[in-house]
Amino acid sequence: MQMRKVFMLLLGVLLFSMELLAQGRTVSGTVYDNNGQPLPGVTVSAAGTAAAVTGSAGAFSINVSQTVKSLEISYVGYLTQTVAIPASGALSVVLQPNTTATLDEVVVTGYTREKKSTYSGSAAKVTAKAINQVPNASLDQVLQGRAPGLLAVSGSGQPGAAANVIIRGVGSINGSTQPLYIIDGVPVQASAFSALSTSDVESVDVLKDAAATALYGSRGANGVIVVTTKRGKTGGKLTIGFKTQAGISKRTRPTFEMMNGAQRLQYEEELGLETGKAYGPGWTYSRKNPTKFVFDASGDEVEEEKTEEDFLRGDYILDSLRNMNIDWTDIFFRKGSFQEHEINATGGSDKVSFYSAINYFKQKGIALRSGLERYSLRNNVDFKTDRFTAAISTTINYAQSSFIENENTTSVTNPFAAVYYALPYEQPYINGQLRHSGNTDYTFSGYFDLDDVLDQREGSTALERLLATTNKRDELKSVIGANLRYKLTDHIALISTLGLDYRELVTERFIDPNSYTGATVTGGQGSFGESISRYYSLIGNGGLNFNRTFNGVHALDVIALYEGVKSQTRNFGYTGYGINYLLPNTPAAITPGSTAGFIPLLNGGRDVSALQSVMGIAKYVYNNKYTINANYRVDGSSSVPQANRWISYYSIGAAWNVMRESFMNNAVFANDLQVRGSYGITASPFPTSFGFMETYGSAKYDGKPGITLTQLDNPDYDWEYTKTANLGIDFSFFKRKLSGTIDVYNKLTENLFVSQELSRTSGTTSINKNAGSMRNRGIELALNGELVRNADLRWTVGGNAAYNQNEILSLGQVNQFELGTSIIRVGLPYGTHYLPKWAGVNPETGSPQYYDREGKITTSYNASAQSVAEFGSWLPKVQGGFNTALNYKGAYVEAFFTFVTGNKRFNNEDFFNETPSFATSNQSVRMLNRWRKPGDITDIQRFNSARNFSSKDIQDASYLRFRNLNIGYNVPNRLLQSVTGKITGFTLFAQAQNLYTWTKWRGFDPEDNNNISTFEYPSQRTLTVGLNATF
Repeated sequence: MQMRKVFMLLLGVLLFSMELLAQGRTVSGTVYDNNGQPLPGVTVSAAGTAAAVTGSAGAFSINVSQTVKSLEISYVGYLTQTVAIPASGALSVVLQPNTTATLDEVVVTGYTREKKSTYSGSAAKVTAKAINQVPNASLDQVLQGRAPGLLAVSGSGQPGAAANVIIRGVGSINGSTQPLYIIDGVPVQASAFSALSTSDVESVDVLKDAAATALYGSRGANGVIVVTTKRGKTGGKLTIGFKTQAGISKRTRPTFEMMNGAQRLQYEEELGLETGKAYGPGWTYSRKNPTKFVFDASGDEVEEEKTEEDFLRGDYILDSLRNMNIDWTDIFFRKGSFQEHEINATGGSDKVSFYSAINYFKQKGIALRSGLERYSLRNNVDFKTDRFTAAISTTINYAQSSFIENENTTSVTNPFAAVYYALPYEQPYINGQLRHSGNTDYTFSGYFDLDDVLDQREGSTALERLLATTNKRDELKSVIGANLRYKLTDHIALISTLGLDYRELVTERFIDPNSYTGATVTGGQGSFGESISRYYSLIGNGGLNFNRTFNGVHALDVIALYEGVKSQTRNFGYTGYGINYLLPNTPAAITPGSTAGFIPLLNGGRDVSALQSVMGIAKYVYNNKYTINANYRVDGSSSVPQANRWISYYSIGAAWNVMRESFMNNAVFANDLQVRGSYGITASPFPTSFGFMETYGSAKYDGKPGITLTQLDNPDYDWEYTKTANLGIDFSFFKRKLSGTIDVYNKLTENLFVSQELSRTSGTTSINKNAGSMRNRGIELALNGELVRNADLRWTVGGNAAYNQNEILSLGQVNQFELGTSIIRVGLPYGTHYLPKWAGVNPETGSPQYYDREGKITTSYNASAQSVAEFGSWLPKVQGGFNTALNYKGAYVEAFFTFVTGNKRFNNEDFFNETPSFATSNQSVRMLNRWRKPGDITDIQRFNSARNFSSKDIQDASYLRFRNLNIGYNVPNRLLQSVTGKITGFTLFAQAQNLYTWTKWRGFDPEDNNNISTFEYPSQRTLTVGLNATF
């Protein structure tokens, strides 16, 4: 009996203890990233317990049993952590970025979201961290060096200027080479990002091979860039974010190798001794010049001997000019400024979440009158029920830009050219008045007593034009999209995407009627003009998605869609003359066109195209080990004649996750290893919507209106097809401390448009025929490593590089044709320079020398008979970027570099600054080292010899650019909590963009998007300080 009581007592204690354990406890806490910002969407789990997910403020609450001692904290892109549960109080967890993770990454293709471990395509991801804080207005420029195989080079430092983006080499001669851009599932215009805020971007996926790009059929051959914007997280409380940064900008490369005052006068004196002619006051007033030219009383030109009084006067003038040294870079350039401010909010319930942001961006360019001011509004809303989900994306943006005069030309009206041309002793303001060609009685003539000023007023005239004109642009940009999904059953869903890309541009051009520039236009009384361009593109698709896993190992995901896209552009413009100076910057000032000499100019156009598609997308995964991706798409385009209108495209890809194999169980050094391959066919978009049609333009016959043939009918007009094969490996080793990706590819483009000459009896001179082919093949490498990782210190390095070999394989009926200073020839890469080969200067005569095609040196110049293609291409063979980041407790330092190599460009700046034809303009200091007497060894020919286009001016345009340096400090959360409970994250930072450039290039800037340098707007070096805060 006693034993029974003891047994019952022990049993009761045991049951009571088990009840206590079963009751468990609640653990709460907050998860932050390494910058101290709350992380929403983080998975918090414990064994035998349903996982919890952090809300928008990074907070979580999870019920666990009493036996659970730790929690696992995991989030895509961050290192998974196991943390002990404290006896009391809330957890505070800081996750570190997993820069070495590869297969956990999610690839967004625009139609699907794929985990990289079950994806056979070649794709690179650029995260928000690399994008949001960069002081650059254009998203495509921010991508420079961030993804292997993506070449993004800016052709202008103008704030908001677009970059030229090329993925895996140029694939067309006369067609489009731009990739397709997708924002939240909506196709958008390329090179039109200046009005969009980069702060809205969550990630960018660069799709490079056919497994990814064949999804887009006739638009995917040049690659696809998929932009995903930020969204709210369900179940999170309201979080307010604030960020601000401001700073200054200046030129990236301040070197300037033009003559100063003393050198210029010395040069003029030397030219006078060599030629007997006056190229400036340096010879006219020189003591080495014994004579002067004057006019006598009858107006005849007379040469007289100088008197001592003349010599003294000349000494006085030259001494004054010698010490003048006007800094024209300081006149046309300025210290720019930059500021950006944003307020965002995110939150939601279990069924609805949102992300909203208001952004203000302003950048004053380093050139007078250049700048960009932008206002951006974004609102993304997500709805979720048991069966229906909807993701609505809306952005409305307004931007105002101001541009300089005639950028990227050699004209003196281009202020960047005028910086070089203007003489160092040209004083722009005399007695407070800007003295230019229009208000100066005499510019330099070489006559001793008649000159009001002693130069050509090139700099002053360019400055007058800059001050007397405006060149403005207003832009309204909106992208609206809706991604809808309705589950019919547990495995079948209706899916649809609807979207609108809208862009309106209004440009305005005013020339002051009271200015010298205004007197040079039609009617001599200034002008005012406007142009309006409206573009919209509508997309709608709908279909079914089947997704099911059979027997736990066979996963099948199939999508069938119908899609329609319609795009339309309308533009109209006018320029009116005879401006009433009392009504500046308004069309009301224009003199009616009936007045003689004031007939306005009108222009305009319309463009419309449509694309209809049917597609199937399928993925099969066996046991998370073997993956097969297949895509099939049929496109029909209004831009193609009926015979070629409907074309099918496809891709097939396979991936093998080697680490899932049993024989890899003991491979302790390896964490991820995947082999993948793909092959498919895509096509390039057309450069025009009506390239196959017979078109006519307005003309006059005997003074009467008529029409004339402008383009022949082309019934064989077809797509440019691209066949791409890709083989890749993804890997990570040593507990993911080293990871990377290697891809090799072969991309063959056929049916290239080649312009073929026609007899003029046809009514036109040429027609585009699908006759050429081109190949790009190469290798891409991305590596990331973690050198140090402990509780306080983390040091990572990473980089990517890509080698591309381009070759033209066929041109149809021809073997080659010239394209500017380049040649398109079978067997050579696109962009190959084609010029006579420079052979130096003859030391006995000072004559320029060239090689003929047999390798013999000659002083004769004949471009058509001597040009050779031995100088490479303006497109780089190798390009990429690398970075390093050091984090110590709350402080961090991040550095990013980009590079290109193996490319050469024609430096037209050197050509114009070392040419005797322009000797009255300022010249390069190298002209002081020209050949002057027999025996001189120099590369600068004698003065009175012709300066011709040759390989002399082809220079190495390779560069290494310190693209970004970011230094910051994340205020510890415990300090924020002790000061105020409202601030959940606070970061202070300073950064520098385009900090330094290493290059042999002698011009303003080696980074450009074409083969010839013509005084472009150089890149800007921007220094900013700022802060990020969340509440």
